[in-house]
Amino acid sequence: MVSVSKVDEDIKDVAKRLIQGNEKRERRIRLHRESAFDKVAVKAIADALASSCGNITTPTIRKHMQRKIYESIIHSIPYEYIGEVYCGRRQFYEYRNAFILAVAEELGMVPPGVHGGSGKADKAAGGERKAK
Repeated sequence: MVSVSKVDEDIKDVAKRLIQGNEKRERRIRLHRESAFDKVAVKAIADALASSCGNITTPTIRKHMQRKIYESIIHSIPYEYIGEVYCGRRQFYEYRNAFILAVAEELGMVPPGVHGGSGKADKAAGGERKAK
């Protein structure tokens, strides 16, 4: 297993903060007060969330899991208190970490060829993401 470097932890922290501020960005967009970055960040987060949990074949369960992952980051809710999820703790955090890394990749925060872990999270998220 490849260990996560300090730079990767920093990237992960910034991506989490961006996700946590997403609702404010969406509100600014609705009120037509957005910056160019607001539009880019909201799209990146939506694209990363839509591509998460790729190995779940049932659309309703997949959407439910995506919503729970998003809520767990927005409100800093651990697995034990998030409510009904259709996987175990380890799998939930693999999905969650894959989503966070996907946001970082969508925003160009991850250098090419560098990944924040063993690749298990990408596999849990449904394999490779779309190429840009």
